[in-house]
Amino acid sequence: MNHGRRSSADGTIDAERIARIVREVHAVCPEFDTDAFVASVPADLPQLELSARIARTSQGLRDRLPVTGPDALDIPLRSLPPTPAATAVTNDFGLHLYSPRSDYVSRYLRTAEHLERSLAAPTRTTGYFSVELPVRHFLADFPDETMKAVDAWSRDEGFRVRRLASEATRLPLPWAPLPWAPRIALPADAGLPVLKTLNDDLHRYVRTYVANHMGDVAATQPDLAPATLQRWRASGRVTGEQFAILARDALSNRLKEGWPPAHAALLGYVQDRRWPSCAAPPPSRARS
Repeated sequence: MNHGRRSSADGTIDAERIARIVREVHAVCPEFDTDAFVASVPADLPQLELSARIARTSQGLRDRLPVTGPDALDIPLRSLPPTPAATAVTNDFGLHLYSPRSDYVSRYLRTAEHLERSLAAPTRTTGYFSVELPVRHFLADFPDETMKAVDAWSRDEGFRVRRLASEATRLPLPWAPLPWAPRIALPADAGLPVLKTLNDDLHRYVRTYVANHMGDVAATQPDLAPATLQRWRASGRVTGEQFAILARDALSNRLKEGWPPAHAALLGYVQDRRWPSCAAPPPSRARS
């Protein structure tokens, strides 16, 4: 299974899935105005791109739920199936069916007043659909408070929550175009404390996203990535084949370019700066 790519098998929000959202929300909130929701939301969908479909659905929830503010947060969360396994999800990211609920939280409850409760929601919703996009909006508006939450996520018992800690703090999200995935105004090294916590994670799924994040660092801050990998190796926490896989995945593009620091980081030796443009110094000539 490819943990580094988003599955396209569930890449839509359509009338059938809207009907399922209606059933699940109505089951926990009988006062939910299902008729008005169904009359307005599905009619707009055919002409909209996916990101707009998600936003339109979350707007429909905002318009038709009988409560507002933090009380409205409980309804989308309680309407989720009891566990992610109950959805029969077979890919890494979950079902787009559940993305409007996370969008609803980030779009309408991303306020200082409701921040603590809203930032707790991703740990619940990320098992049903990947929520790094909604988290990025929190990072844009409340960077300090959100990074504190992210730090706690990196030590969560759930591996999908730990994966979220790494993915949400990547400066770009290669699979999600702007403006759906706005770049966050954080330093390139802002996520390194999280990656340090996760670099020896027991779950390969999590370590794969650590490598992806470090690959972004290697692209934008070339000297920072190999130096960080070397420190991780020297710490003794991640070594041997596990380190080799992590470093090789993180530096894959740089290794293809023959960049010496990338090879140095992978092999564990100090880069000889006399050879900046090739993978290894030329062979010495024997004296005649």
